[in-house]
Amino acid sequence: MRIAYIVPGVGLDNEELIRRQEILRSLAFKGTEVDVVSVDEGPYTIESGFEEEYAAVSYLRKLYEVKDYYDAFIIGCFGDPGLRAARELVSKPVVGPGEASYAIASLLSRKFIVLTPLRSTVTITWDQINMYGYTGKVYDVIPIDIKVADIQRNSEELLKFIKDSVKDVLSEGKAEAIVLGCMSMGFSMVDLDLSKDLHVP
Repeated sequence: MRIAYIVPGVGLDNEELIRRQEILRSLAFKGTEVDVVSVDEGPYTIESGFEEEYAAVSYLRKLYEVKDYYDAFIIGCFGDPGLRAARELVSKPVVGPGEASYAIASLLSRKFIVLTPLRSTVTITWDQINMYGYTGKVYDVIPIDIKVADIQRNSEELLKFIKDSVKDVLSEGKAEAIVLGCMSMGFSMVDLDLSKDLHVP
C-alpha cells in the first residue's frame, strides 16, 4: 500500500516536510509506504477563501501526475481544498482531513468544538461544517489567534493557547471532544497532552 500526503501550497520548508513524513510513516500500518509530496506553486499558508482556492489548483496537477504510483491520497490541509475535484480526477481514495475528523469526532462525542488558527478562518470552517452536514454536532468554532506559519514553532505555547481557549466550554460540559482544525496543529503533536490534561479526545 502506497499513500501520498499531498501538500497544497509552498509554505513548508524541506526540514518540515521530512518531519511530517516521518510522523506519517510512524503512524501508518506496518507495510504501508507514505510519502509527503510537495508542489512548486500555491499559497504560503491557507488562511482565506482565496488561498484555499489557489491551494486546490496548486496540487491537482501533481495529483494527476502521481495517480498511478499511489493507492490512496491525503490532502495536506484541514480545509480539504479541491476535495471533490480530486475525487473526480482519480479513481482511488482521496481523504480530506477535515471531513474525516468531523466524522470521527461525531462518533466520539455528542457535541465537539473545532479549533481554527485565526478569526479569518472561522467563517470558512463553519462553511465546511455546514457543507458536510455536521452543524448540529459542533458546539462552536474557536480561533486560537495564531498564524498557521507560527503554529509549528512552539508547541508549548500552542498547548497553552488551546487550553485557555477551550477550558470554559469543556468545564461547562458544552462539548465532549476537540477537533484540531489545521494540519499544522495536528503535526504539532499536542493531541496526547491535550487529551490527558483536558480529559477529552
